[in-house]
Amino acid sequence: MKILKYYISILCMLQCFGVYAQPEKPKKVIIIDGYFFNSMPVAKTDIAKMHIINAMSGTTALGLELSKSLPDEAIQYAVPIEEVADGEELLKRYNEAISKSNGFAVTITKKRIINEGDKFPEFTAIDINGKTWTNADIKGMVMVLNLWFSGCRPCIAEMPELSKWKNEMPDVMFFSATYEDAERAKPVIEYQGFNWITLINDKQFTEFIGSNGYPMTIVIDKSGIVKKVEYGTSPIQLIELKKFIQLLR
Repeated sequence: MKILKYYISILCMLQCFGVYAQPEKPKKVIIIDGYFFNSMPVAKTDIAKMHIINAMSGTTALGLELSKSLPDEAIQYAVPIEEVADGEELLKRYNEAISKSNGFAVTITKKRIINEGDKFPEFTAIDINGKTWTNADIKGMVMVLNLWFSGCRPCIAEMPELSKWKNEMPDVMFFSATYEDAERAKPVIEYQGFNWITLINDKQFTEFIGSNGYPMTIVIDKSGIVKKVEYGTSPIQLIELKKFIQLLR
């Protein structure tokens, strides 16, 4: 169990690394089905087995086997092998590890505090401008709630994409919530241009995280029923989540 937690932590670090990766060849990469990535292109729950691969020069790769095929949409985020330090060597060792069935099997079980099909609870929350919001303000509307905090790099990285959603779907109520205060949250949302309604000093919604980690996004339909609970972030998760929200409008 300790070994599994160690490798899961490595995966999280690699995901965070990719957010601020520099133009030079990365020294830490992810390999999936022979493709290189700077960060996870799919949900971590899709991982079936992982391998730690090291090149002679010190470049490290996290080789992953998925429980389902890598979607075509994910390949557009792949890094060309020429742009990866020791790419040929890493790919060779990755293929050898796969053929030998090395690595550690991964089963990620998420115990959810809020579940799809639940009635979204009654709430009172205050946004960064001091306005109070309750269930009455979203009655009859689709609501999307994103949970984040300023030290979560994947949370911050997805903000520009999330902001596009609000511009494209003005009839949806988009909220973000953080347990942090305005002084901590404001510089982040201003720098990222995050245009969702930001709820601060939150204690109710952030309890939904449990031990599953940030970011987390919850989609509630017009009847107040939770229709989607999404932990983590990746390009494919965001594409699918956006499509799901559009169907509820």
